[in-house]
Amino acid sequence: MRQSPLPVSHHSFIRENPAEDAGRAAGSGPVGGAAPGRRRRTGRLRRTGRLLAAASALTLAAAGTAACSAGGAGSAAATGCAAYQDYQGHEGTTVTVSSSLTGTEAERFEASVAEFEKCTGIDVEHTGTTELRSQLLNGSGADLSTSKGASPSSQDDPENLPDLAIVPQPGMVAELVDTGVVHPLPNTVNSNVEAGWDRHWIQVGIHASVPYAAPLMASVKSLVWYSPDAFAKAGYKVPATWAELETLTRKVRADHPDGSVTPWCVGASDGESTGWVMTDWLEDAMLSTQGPGAYETWASHRVPVDSSGAVEALDAVDSLVLADGNVAGGRGSVISRTPEQAGADLVKGSCLMLHASSSFESRFPEGTAITDADGANPVTVTAPSPSGDAAGDAASSAGAGEAAGETAGATASLTSNGTKVSAFVTPAADRGSDAVLVGTDYLVAFTRSEAANAVMAYLTSQDWARTRMAMGGVATAYQGVDPDLAPSDVGRRATRLLQSRQTTIEMDASDSMPVAVGSSAMWLGLSRWSTGAMTSQEALSQAESAWPKQK
Repeated sequence: MRQSPLPVSHHSFIRENPAEDAGRAAGSGPVGGAAPGRRRRTGRLRRTGRLLAAASALTLAAAGTAACSAGGAGSAAATGCAAYQDYQGHEGTTVTVSSSLTGTEAERFEASVAEFEKCTGIDVEHTGTTELRSQLLNGSGADLSTSKGASPSSQDDPENLPDLAIVPQPGMVAELVDTGVVHPLPNTVNSNVEAGWDRHWIQVGIHASVPYAAPLMASVKSLVWYSPDAFAKAGYKVPATWAELETLTRKVRADHPDGSVTPWCVGASDGESTGWVMTDWLEDAMLSTQGPGAYETWASHRVPVDSSGAVEALDAVDSLVLADGNVAGGRGSVISRTPEQAGADLVKGSCLMLHASSSFESRFPEGTAITDADGANPVTVTAPSPSGDAAGDAASSAGAGEAAGETAGATASLTSNGTKVSAFVTPAADRGSDAVLVGTDYLVAFTRSEAANAVMAYLTSQDWARTRMAMGGVATAYQGVDPDLAPSDVGRRATRLLQSRQTTIEMDASDSMPVAVGSSAMWLGLSRWSTGAMTSQEALSQAESAWPKQK
């Protein structure tokens, strides 16, 4: 994998005793022997939905498929609870996990640890929220009023934090590390990460030479979803270059002068995260039209956020997506519509293209069929049951469906009567470009206990990556995980891109920027820009002005 020279972190983290931190990282020990550290009461967080027998059925089917695919390597070769023997010895304990996973994604995560819970006796209590950053920072006891972001926590042992968190942005990881409440990764976790992930993913979680965050799940963001059937019926071809994408956009608009069908679907409303859809568009447009060199220079802040290249890229998005007649509902509706509503628009056929990551397949309406580029090999999206039990939801990859029976989570079946959707890689100006924009979730710890270490070790293992992959809706860059475990063609192709060393991986720039910039000022500025209230220059200048000033 070719890697861009992005900095490890835009935040500096300084402790009074750096040697103590290094010692904590080196002495964290294996799963069975945690180093002395903070111990807090557990069970404070309420699970979003307990998945019982149905979850176990899905996990067993997925793990069984993973073990067969892996050729019996490691503990995946073991059956039943024997596969979890390295994590046992902590019966009756509870480990709390917070994340931004909700709905289908939350149920799939919970299903992925159900068998682990059964076999280890560790209760993994998961809480998904759309306000993860606010909850974690408030729980940390940090001063949030400073101009440079969260200050170090004034509490030695914050009581209002979960044991672990799955954090969706590297910038948020850095901010949490700056508060001083994040523990270095245990040795067992470091070993798992080093065995499975390439350096580019690992270095994001390292701060002041200490590893604090482990990559967990990944997605390809340089994707455009579309309906192969709709394209075939209209005679449209998947574009191979950015110029062809512009030509296709103009043709769709010309073919529907009444506006009944528009080229693009966009929904950017997402609670306190409103605006990330537009930053993804900005970053992918810059990467596609100006290439990796220009993108890396901008992403690493070697030029200002409001550089001429960034303004040019945002103007390109404006012309392609937000011009009159190009987006469903008009540009004024972009920040009032959710990503899920945009997905529903695509399925309904009121718009023909949607820029979204490989993980978006979980957010399409129930009954949507995820297919290959020819509209074949459908995998049907099913919704979680209202009770959160998800029993009766079909969830299977090839060979695992019959074994799963009635299983947990919204996943896939091998037949479909719904609208078919697939995805193509965002075309670049250079037809030969192999660069893609990616996103990653990271696992961090706010406590140190043997049970928490065991959960972290499992979640960073190849076994968990295989099990979660087989449930659908995610891709992974974990080397050694068979891409064919993904139920959908899009998931398989995304995983091959992420694992290939021929792919130029470009981390999402705004996710890696200081939170006050990438996940605050830029989100707000681009939200206002999308409605026409700000120019490209004004929106990006607002983000640049929020960049923390160096002393």
